[in-house]
Amino acid sequence: MKAFLIMSLLLASVAQTHLLAQQETTVISGTVIDSETRRPMVFASVSIRNIGISIVTNGEGYFSLKFPSAYTNENVTVSYLGYHSTEIPVSQFMASAKPLTIALIQASLPIPMTTVRPLDALSIVRQAYENVRKNYSQAPMQMTGFYREMIKKGNTYVTLSEAVVDIHKAPYSPSFSVEQVGIYKGRGSIDRQRIDTVFVKFQGGIRSALEIDVVKNPFLGAILPEIDQYYDFTMEQPVQMNDKVHYVISFNQKPGEEGIYFRGRLFIEVRSLAIARVEFKMNVEGRDNAASMFIRKKPAGLKARVDYAAYMVQFREIPEGKWIFESSRTDIKFNAKWDKKLFRQNYTITSEMAVTEYSRQSYKIPQESRVKTTDITLYRVADFEDQSFWEDYNIIEPESSIEQVISKIIRQLKRRSRE
Repeated sequence: MKAFLIMSLLLASVAQTHLLAQQETTVISGTVIDSETRRPMVFASVSIRNIGISIVTNGEGYFSLKFPSAYTNENVTVSYLGYHSTEIPVSQFMASAKPLTIALIQASLPIPMTTVRPLDALSIVRQAYENVRKNYSQAPMQMTGFYREMIKKGNTYVTLSEAVVDIHKAPYSPSFSVEQVGIYKGRGSIDRQRIDTVFVKFQGGIRSALEIDVVKNPFLGAILPEIDQYYDFTMEQPVQMNDKVHYVISFNQKPGEEGIYFRGRLFIEVRSLAIARVEFKMNVEGRDNAASMFIRKKPAGLKARVDYAAYMVQFREIPEGKWIFESSRTDIKFNAKWDKKLFRQNYTITSEMAVTEYSRQSYKIPQESRVKTTDITLYRVADFEDQSFWEDYNIIEPESSIEQVISKIIRQLKRRSRE
């Protein structure tokens, strides 16, 4: 399970389609880093107060946020789990000739004295996985989710896809059963004018959004009994999420390990030892062979290099005390260069899924309706287009957070849950 995503690079000859409504906009950019280590912070949240426009930093801690120029008097809020948030006037970004660097300060949080447990990172990780049967559902669940997928060439979106999906979530106990997912409603758009000679197609995105559930599919290229042979684990400062204290355990592949593995952080709830969130990146930097793990097909004469592959999966506790899959995000950046040409072209693929409803009354999705690992979302959603379903949300808005998009179609989603 080292490579979760597969992309195809194909030659294409295409014409123009508009993705976004035209309006006067402003673009600001910057890089978010840890104030002590100076390391870039992946998936930090960047938003403009009082409007529903936000973005998260990419695998390099960088963001570029586009918004209507009418809001240039507002403040930008930058936040990250376990760090103090900061606010910066938009005018400060606009006055700088280059992207700003924003350093966030870590917020210390003591572990409750009522919790007595040896603070050995590897031991806590092992206990967390031993508690999976207790903390996560041992029966299948039915879920409704919202999925979106975006492909950028440079800083411009070239394809956008959105879908409301039905999910048959398999139990977390050891089992050969797998997730099933089907599209209920979907839509997509292509800016054909900007595709030029390389058309990036993202294969299996919807299924991959579920497969990065590293609680059900442990553990990032290594079987659980052998994780200490591939990874080093380190305790960091605990953080608070949803009024609960969580251990933060960082991990990285061992020095000298020649394979391509991962680095990241586990957030483990202190009392239950439930894994609540996992952030991780594949160690592709400087690895010329990493591209072969992602790219299934490309034209002759085109060389590709993966710059980063970053992932996040989050869980939440439901009233009965179990934890369920809540959301996931994937960001992959690669660049492509034709032989005998001087410049490279950067491409970024982002996919997100968020669960909006769940039920114990599960049912299997018919075989003919299931999304396959070979499916290209942009093409598959065309079979489920229904413009009346989206009502007032009639334009795909990549700059809006997935939560903001869901809030705009909440009536449709609630109607769906009653069907």
